[in-house]
Amino acid sequence: MIYNRGNPRDFDRWAQVTGDARWNYENVEKYFHKIEDYNGYWSRSGYHGKGGPLSIESVNYAPGLNYVLDAAKEMGFEIRDLNQDQKQGFSPLDFTQKRGARFSTYRAYIKPALHRQNLVIFRYSLVTKIHFDEALRAVGVTFVRHGVKGYAHANKEIIVSGGAINSPHLLMLSGVGPRDHLIEHRIPPIVDLPVGLNLQDHVSTIIGPFVINTTDSFILHRDLDVGALFNYAKDGKGPLSSPMGAMAVGLVSTSFAQSPSWPDIIYTIPSLGVFSGLAELLESRFNAQNVKNFLTPVLGEDSHFVMVSLGLPKSRGHIRLKDRNPLSKPLIDPRYYSDIENQDFKAMVEGTSLILRLYENTTSLQKINAHLSHPYPGCDNVLFKSTAYIECLVKTFTGTLFHPSGTCAMGKVEDASTVVDSQLRVKGVTGLRVADTSIMPFVTNANTNAPTIVIGEMCADMIKSDWNIG
Repeated sequence: MIYNRGNPRDFDRWAQVTGDARWNYENVEKYFHKIEDYNGYWSRSGYHGKGGPLSIESVNYAPGLNYVLDAAKEMGFEIRDLNQDQKQGFSPLDFTQKRGARFSTYRAYIKPALHRQNLVIFRYSLVTKIHFDEALRAVGVTFVRHGVKGYAHANKEIIVSGGAINSPHLLMLSGVGPRDHLIEHRIPPIVDLPVGLNLQDHVSTIIGPFVINTTDSFILHRDLDVGALFNYAKDGKGPLSSPMGAMAVGLVSTSFAQSPSWPDIIYTIPSLGVFSGLAELLESRFNAQNVKNFLTPVLGEDSHFVMVSLGLPKSRGHIRLKDRNPLSKPLIDPRYYSDIENQDFKAMVEGTSLILRLYENTTSLQKINAHLSHPYPGCDNVLFKSTAYIECLVKTFTGTLFHPSGTCAMGKVEDASTVVDSQLRVKGVTGLRVADTSIMPFVTNANTNAPTIVIGEMCADMIKSDWNIG
């Protein structure tokens, strides 16, 4: 639900590698305005769109937010709209919400169109193969629904929007991908393309809990009561409106950033106390047992956490087939911190050290006695809070923001390292496009929610233009 556009230079770089000015920020910005129905903290700036299909609001439940923003100002950072010509700074978070409830792309785009006669939705369906005719035109898909195979024919085009994991998986199962890899799994190659390569993600480390001596955080068993339920039902406010206590975002440039105006570290700051069950909530990102052992000594304490994420990774991973069975999960190797110069790791250490200073060395946050309470398991053999400790934490408390990208990267037709052209058409075949985060040649320096919606809007306009629709 976090709504961050990204840096203008992210999109300008896309335009450069594709040779297509449609992807530069001057043009893409129009699409951000188009999708937005903005009712957030920065409404008066005139920089956001109104009346678009996507409802956006700023966080309304944020205990301790002012302490964090004041601390950021002490450190010399501006409190600013980070969606307006992104630079270093801090801000309350914006969410795709309406009256405190998730406002998904389903609510924004699909639900209003359910009445249309030309729209058919097959829920619980898994597409297992794209079919091509002799002219290498995509003509249909096989899918499985409730254990029964089906087939859907395409008169004009097939658009794949499975995400950076499932889209390359489907393409490879259909014979579009690295030739040798497909032959290895006895899949007849149709076109040799680097599908599944160039995997990028926002690798993350949690630093915290920063234990505080006030009740300026959310603790589930204490704060989720009848009053909170009433507040949410009546006004869409209170703790139920806040995703996991997330309240603020920060962007900073380390010494490895290309420019101070192109930050490379993202901070996501939840005002989250330590309650029973928190470790289980984090287990999809981190080692559950380690986290549980770590949090037990401070159970019931008010605290803040900071998710430190690398916004502009240089490391590249890949997606591979496990076998030719479409029901088998693909093999994912993110290869975090694998860049030759080790800049990703060094930037994360620098960024994590900076936020530690912000929490423990600013007057504002010392008003609530914010401090790290004890070391993370496996990092207790080095001096607590030292550079060596931060290095261990970054290597050990390692997770993801779930922003996989780049595995069907777009670029120039002649560029052998890319999969789709600047109009998102799969190279070497016709009648097939991809529209999701997989087409990003470089992941945006932001949560991928908003940029992905814009990719969908731009793809829709490309399709309408090609087929003279509308």
